[in-house]
Amino acid sequence: MMHKTVAHTSLYYYKLSENWIHTQVKHLKEWDSLVLTNESQNLENIDWRPKIYERRHVLPVGLRELDSIMMKLIGYYPSFYYKAKKAGVKLIHAHFGPMGFLNLGIAKKLEIPLVTTFYGYDASELPRQYPSWQEDYKVLFAHGNRFLVEGPAMGTKLEKLGCPPDKITVQHLGVEADKYRARPSRADRETRFLMAGRFVEKKGFFYGLRAFHKFLQQGGGGTLTLIGDHNGTEVSKQIKKQMQDFVQKHQMQEAVNFKGLIPLEALQEEYYKHDVFVAPSVKAQNGDDEGGLPVTVIEAAASGMALIGSRHCDIPEVIRQEETGLLAEEKNEDQLTAHMHLLAQNFELVEAMGKAAANLIHREYNAEIQGVKLGKIYDALL
Repeated sequence: MMHKTVAHTSLYYYKLSENWIHTQVKHLKEWDSLVLTNESQNLENIDWRPKIYERRHVLPVGLRELDSIMMKLIGYYPSFYYKAKKAGVKLIHAHFGPMGFLNLGIAKKLEIPLVTTFYGYDASELPRQYPSWQEDYKVLFAHGNRFLVEGPAMGTKLEKLGCPPDKITVQHLGVEADKYRARPSRADRETRFLMAGRFVEKKGFFYGLRAFHKFLQQGGGGTLTLIGDHNGTEVSKQIKKQMQDFVQKHQMQEAVNFKGLIPLEALQEEYYKHDVFVAPSVKAQNGDDEGGLPVTVIEAAASGMALIGSRHCDIPEVIRQEETGLLAEEKNEDQLTAHMHLLAQNFELVEAMGKAAANLIHREYNAEIQGVKLGKIYDALL
């Protein structure tokens, strides 16, 4: 069967915190992929590589500046257009809303469909902080062909921004389920909690940390590991410092461990060293939220961890109350603490929820299955 070529566009390919973009590209079926990006990163961490064109390292400085000037004048990068045309691209898949808008011109000029996936900040923080994006999105929704979201909560956000409901499709982000082994039982019953992600307000990590402090104060025993780091902004650096200061102030150094940002393979191993994954996400003051759900929740579930999370965006799609885990209202530290106690006191429940979580991911969030579904979405637009 002859393969068709899709151009994936993303500002970076790929940030460690956005590894799920690469997973989607890798597991596409019956489609070849060309990645058009400003800059490639972390390629040493992957075992398969698509064709990649990156402006920053390929174009000489002068041509790159001209390419950027032309983008401002005509609405798209000429270099991306020529690469897509030369490759015979049949469809463009833009990752994040702004990339969808910036590729409308190329899709129109090549007369091919445009698919855009929204992931979070692009549907929440961005249009609220910069209202001009609301108008740009109206243009995107009018001329784009298909808009993919992680779950129904994210779909509702797009509808409120003006996207026609019949253009929205729920497409779960998959993980490579075959890379997650069965979780062995262990004799050591000290509960090990884990939070992972960027240190930004919407992750709600400070609420999880304070809930864990209450858990210890109330006689709970166990450890909490935080994997991740600030994202370079002053606000994110302040969140990191706030958490570190809190741990020091309450003398929790022996119970709380900051491990920094680590590659996906190392993070997968950490899932097996811990029992309960905590995802206390919240809506940030600037309007930013998860949009769908953190991919770390999917990964942790695939490893067989029990889950604690907030009723936020599409997190309840994976953290199903009293089935795969326990849910708390946003910013409700007492509920988070109560859930920690319940799981710490009932390791059989931890194991049962973990097995249910792993089964759910293998059924509905397997990258192989989702890759086939994504290819069919493309096919339906041709």
